[in-house]
Amino acid sequence: MLVVLRTVFLGIVVSLFLFLWAMSFITPWDGGDERWVPWAVAAIGIISLAWVASIRRRPLPTTSPEALARHYRALFFIGLGAAADAALLGFVGVFLGGSLWIYLVGLAFGLVGLWMIAPTRSDIERRQREITAGGSPLSLLEALTSIPPARP
Repeated sequence: MLVVLRTVFLGIVVSLFLFLWAMSFITPWDGGDERWVPWAVAAIGIISLAWVASIRRRPLPTTSPEALARHYRALFFIGLGAAADAALLGFVGVFLGGSLWIYLVGLAFGLVGLWMIAPTRSDIERRQREITAGGSPLSLLEALTSIPPARP
């Protein structure tokens, strides 16, 4: 399942850059009167980074390997949505403000948020240290690689 999480993560990152590429054909870089739109995108970006940071701080349950893996996956997808918010609202901001550079503001915040929530080795090791410090013998890496997602 860890491979799937990383594949989804890379797919989201690539898609955000594909939005930029596609919009470069239909929107000028500096269309003129952007007014409040870049400021709103930046404010939403700051809020989304704070949301991602709060998601990263949530403790993982150590009752079972299944609960551990399920909760990590859930927090990853919630964080993915929170991180991508700024970039996607930057996308909307391009059409409201008329300039492509507004998307770059949202994209910057989105990439930082995605970097924060990425299922990297260091993130898994950080979470494992938290689990171990809590007195649990469970292994997050083992739970993510050996336990398939539950079927509804």
